[in-house]
Amino acid sequence: MLRRRREGSILVLTLDRPEVRNAISRDLAEMLVSAIEDASRDRTVTAIVLASSHAQVFVAGGDLRELLALPYDARGAEAVLELGATTSALEEAAVPVIAALDGAALGGGAELTVACDLVVMGRQARVQFVHARMGLVPAWGGLTRLEEKVGAARASELILTARAVHATDAVAMGLANRSAEHGREAALDLARELTTHTRDALVALKASLREARRRKRSDALEAEREAFRRAWGSDAHRAAFDALRER
Repeated sequence: MLRRRREGSILVLTLDRPEVRNAISRDLAEMLVSAIEDASRDRTVTAIVLASSHAQVFVAGGDLRELLALPYDARGAEAVLELGATTSALEEAAVPVIAALDGAALGGGAELTVACDLVVMGRQARVQFVHARMGLVPAWGGLTRLEEKVGAARASELILTARAVHATDAVAMGLANRSAEHGREAALDLARELTTHTRDALVALKASLREARRRKRSDALEAEREAFRRAWGSDAHRAAFDALRER
């Protein structure tokens, strides 16, 4: 479900649920959070690469089997919001986290992507905020982080149209840092660049960047969570999920 591998001081975390396109389940979320927290405590780790075992998909979003079983009330909304611990863990990790995309990052997968410090996309990769199709809004801080990366105008377009962004355009708008033939290999190359610096320097720099974002955000993340609570169980959400159940 989640594979860990060390390459020197780089920790490679590989999402490995190909049968459900790496959908984030409660168990996978807990494993990912635990792995990131362990790496933050390990002074031999200087960078984390988050990758996928699936050639066409980075993360397809939340696990629909679990989501469709949730009630259309506050209990269901809070269960989804709890999975946001994954994006918080990525942002709070002591060391830089690099997303290595060689396939699609959809919905919650797009939210995981923008929670990483750096993003490298392969030629076939795409990022797509598909929440509108589900009658929902981002639950895990994706809207706030997307606007920080690409600005208000671009964020509005990507959220409201749910269109896919491919590697070249993603780099041009600031959604990704680099594009390459293969995202995983290029992400490892970038991680190796980071390891030329000391861990203490990287930790201090990431902490400063994180604090700068916090000062600008105010209560944006909580406002986003509240918007999700209102959207969960709405007519649009019910219609979208009921249609999925009928497939």
